[in-house]
Amino acid sequence: MRILCPHCADRTITRTSKRPSPVLYEVYAQCINPECGWGGKFYVECAISLSPSLRPAPGVRIPLDPGSRKAMLEQLVMGH
Repeated sequence: MRILCPHCADRTITRTSKRPSPVLYEVYAQCINPECGWGGKFYVECAISLSPSLRPAPGVRIPLDPGSRKAMLEQLVMGH
């Protein structure tokens, strides 16, 4: 995943990251442009499932994309 600097749009490098929950990462990034030098924290979140897991973890809830949900329901109806 490429994260761009919000100021100069150059690439950033990941200094460190933390995973406070199964669906959230905190990424500490630093701009590679020495004339900019920005550093900051990004949040990367699993927001929507496009297809459900075949091995879902207990307690992890990621909403299913409405379009994917509709297609899955149609497949179930057509299969019966």
